[in-house]
Amino acid sequence: MDKGITLIGTLPPIKGISDTCLNQVQYLTNYIDVNFIGFKSIYPDFLYPGGSSKEKDVRFHPEEKRNLKIRDFLTWYNPFSWIWAGYSAKGEIIHFHWWTSYLFPIFFTIELLAKFRGKQLICEVHNILGHESNWLDKSLNRLIFNLSDYIIVHSEKNKKQLEEFFGKKNNVSVIPLGVLDFFNDTLITKTESREKLGVNNEDKIILSFGNIRGYKGIDILIKSFAKVKQIIPKAKLFIVGKNWIEWQPFQQLIKNYNLEDSVITDLNFIPTSKVKYYFVASDLIVLPYLKFEAQSGPGRIALAFGKAMVVTEVGGLPDLVRDRSVIVEPNNSGELAQAIIKVLQDNNYREKLEADSKELAQKYSWDKISEKIAELYKNIL
Repeated sequence: MDKGITLIGTLPPIKGISDTCLNQVQYLTNYIDVNFIGFKSIYPDFLYPGGSSKEKDVRFHPEEKRNLKIRDFLTWYNPFSWIWAGYSAKGEIIHFHWWTSYLFPIFFTIELLAKFRGKQLICEVHNILGHESNWLDKSLNRLIFNLSDYIIVHSEKNKKQLEEFFGKKNNVSVIPLGVLDFFNDTLITKTESREKLGVNNEDKIILSFGNIRGYKGIDILIKSFAKVKQIIPKAKLFIVGKNWIEWQPFQQLIKNYNLEDSVITDLNFIPTSKVKYYFVASDLIVLPYLKFEAQSGPGRIALAFGKAMVVTEVGGLPDLVRDRSVIVEPNNSGELAQAIIKVLQDNNYREKLEADSKELAQKYSWDKISEKIAELYKNIL
């Protein structure tokens, strides 16, 4: 394919969707030449709920090679960088990631210029509707989708939403996101991980990982953990991730249930190189989301580490497990507690769930996902 394709998204140290783009760009180059355009500065830090739009751990940035050219020059404050992206994108296809309407001016400008140049535009949609969507968010999404020639969504449910809310049903491909395997960069044991985190080998560790936001159901998880603790005294709950909302109500809940010694929090952005310690140390990953329309980053990390999971029946979370008994109703602390207790009390059952995760990790490997994307490119041209 002449000049390959141009892929637009984010790479470390920019946070955004860098984990996905990092895996995607590494594997896509097995099939096609990739020109990657990324961000040098994506948001003003004072507007970013997580405190900073960049992480300090930059060693996970991919290296350029023969068929991979990386240009990180997009900045939120310089419209000329947006214009240059639209004019300098190489190849017949521009494949860009769309995950937040805050970036509308940038991507709309790029789309218009690329259209003017006769490029084929593929919009890979991470959120059909934003996590905290409103009428403006929907209007901006509609403009982006209508300008795109092709759309990639990550689940059949997202495809139905795209048709229901935006009337888009033609030229829509369902290609799931791959597992996030680059966090598992060095082999470490559960004992080593627990020593680093200061917990005992006898403890039963439950992990909630990722940015803490209103829809994540952290209060439901704390309530369910109080029930778990009555049955499994050695259970501990790790709540790990940058806090985007007021934490005090959760802390009060922990205090009310006398869980101060059993709930361990790290309410900061976790550097990429430290993520593995939390996942390797854990016995169970829990995703108790109240509402959700996309695929879960923490869930895809859990698959890469072959971890057992309990999830709620929302969005793409059920796709992360094979056993229906670990899929529970959202906003139901009792049902969530029962599922957690079952996994932690039965080692054979937990090992079966871990085997399921390893099989799903193969199904959602980036090599297979990238092959599907490359096939889409060929069909378009």
